[in-house]
Amino acid sequence: MNQAPQQRSGTPARPGFTLLETLLAIGLMSMIAAVLIGGSSTLLKSTVRSDPEDALRALLQTVRRTAVQKAAILELTPADNADGAGPDFLWGEENVDQDHPRTEERLPKIEGVKVQILAPETTGAILLGGVASEQPIVRMRFYPDGTCDRVRLEVTREEGRRVIPIDPLTCAPLPAVDAR
Repeated sequence: MNQAPQQRSGTPARPGFTLLETLLAIGLMSMIAAVLIGGSSTLLKSTVRSDPEDALRALLQTVRRTAVQKAAILELTPADNADGAGPDFLWGEENVDQDHPRTEERLPKIEGVKVQILAPETTGAILLGGVASEQPIVRMRFYPDGTCDRVRLEVTREEGRRVIPIDPLTCAPLPAVDAR
């Protein structure tokens, strides 16, 4: 004969969780959530660009994305930053006025690392101490269709100089084999 299990009071037990089991489950989920949220904040902090080359590549993509979102032509210009205290780049809409000021961007500084944006072709390069030296561009434009001007990135580190062409269709780096 099948009988339902009975509690001490003589009434049949109902299937389900007790208050203690429910509180333990909520407590465990809270602890797991705290660990995951704490770990993700460290992960987000580590995405801050510490290398000037990575920061400049990220800046190019940010300006490109903003040009597409605003459906406007944006310009990126190197800032006049002789003392190193001000911004490295200014970017914003082509015709600057008081209502639309340009955004200032600073790249991280690492001893012995220098990045700049060069013209698409080698013109007017000067050989200084066995290293080609070129003048950076005056401005780079980003268009509402997601394209940008043809340019090259120059990354000078202690171990040497690399020139990386930027694809005008995606504003992303191309293999350095095609750089001139």
